[in-house]
Amino acid sequence: MQPIVKLDRTLVAVEVDQTVHVMLELVAPPAPIAGRAPIDVVAVLDRSGSMSGAPLDAVLAATNMLVRLLDADDRIAVVTFDDRVDMVLPLSHHNPAAAEQALAGVGSGGSTNLSGGWLKGLEILSAHGRPGAVKRILVLTDGQANAGIVDPDALCGLASAAKGQRITTTMVGFGDAFDERLLAAMADAGGGNDYWCAGVDQAPQVFSAEFAGLASVVAQNISAEIRPTDAAANCLVLNEYPITAVDGGMQVALGDAYGGECRRVIAMFELQAADQPGPVHVGDLVIRWVNTIGQVALHTVTVPVMVGAAAGVDIDTVAPDPEVTEQVNVLKVARARKDAHEAAGRGDYAAASQMLAAALPAFEASGVGAAELDELRRDAVRLAADDWHGRDMKRTYSTMRSERRGRKQRFDDPGEVA
Repeated sequence: MQPIVKLDRTLVAVEVDQTVHVMLELVAPPAPIAGRAPIDVVAVLDRSGSMSGAPLDAVLAATNMLVRLLDADDRIAVVTFDDRVDMVLPLSHHNPAAAEQALAGVGSGGSTNLSGGWLKGLEILSAHGRPGAVKRILVLTDGQANAGIVDPDALCGLASAAKGQRITTTMVGFGDAFDERLLAAMADAGGGNDYWCAGVDQAPQVFSAEFAGLASVVAQNISAEIRPTDAAANCLVLNEYPITAVDGGMQVALGDAYGGECRRVIAMFELQAADQPGPVHVGDLVIRWVNTIGQVALHTVTVPVMVGAAAGVDIDTVAPDPEVTEQVNVLKVARARKDAHEAAGRGDYAAASQMLAAALPAFEASGVGAAELDELRRDAVRLAADDWHGRDMKRTYSTMRSERRGRKQRFDDPGEVA
């Protein structure tokens, strides 16, 4: 991993309180063409009654595709759940025809025991997962957890504990009836990804994207510790990452990195006025990760964050770094989407519309394409007209997550947004 630190401004005025945005970029090395870490994955599939028919058929077809994508040294298990949990395929490298025959016998049933399915996946990987493999539980569900363990904190605690064993969790929400906040929280706690799979046509895309990521993991358990000095009155992380308080600051968990990927963390430092000109030590960034290429090893890098304080400088005349400013604007829009999503969830569509409309200038400044800008405008108009539905809630939440985490993981049909 190659850490790069950029600031929107490297010069501040003395005797003036100011705000500085710091962008940490972590550039992962290319994924090796050969010799990558093997994959041990358990696909945990919801077969509850609401998945009956085309949804379940599409998910099983996508699972068959995943079986065919795996290399000779990769292994997959398949678990299905409703109110009962069954292991359809043990953890192994399967013949695609035999796997397809086994999956053909899966039918839809009763309620949604999400915890039971996830725990079976954990049991399989804990007992049979290989120490050098990338171990992932991949859960797909279309509904609310209504059997087994249903408390969100308890479910997230389980996912977090599994991450401590280097078993990560990815959550896929199918359709428009699942709890997007729960799935996102479990993915954050479990160090994996969360996706919205809008329907039957998107299921293969979601599974293919997840496999592509697993097959190119070059670093795991990436974290960035932010340690402000006394020069900073406050520090705030703008991204949507799990954050834990540690001695002297906070730790941001970024999960895994794929080959050639650039992960970003943006923090806002509120600086106290410097007494005199000269260098100002704003804080330190401590980056840690586990390398998965070649010999597995833990790496730690510390990068100081410095600015210069000068007298007689009109800071307003100093142009900020455009790349950092662009990313800050992207995250401001993502924050507006999150606030609007929460307002819409309360039924306050007027407030949600106003929040999105207020974010338009920042969105325009972020350099996004015309299609994305038009979508945000349409969303503001539709909210104002009370033309808002469950599918819109899932789409906007998924978009917000992608923006705040820096990964484009949207698998809806843009043509449906009118």
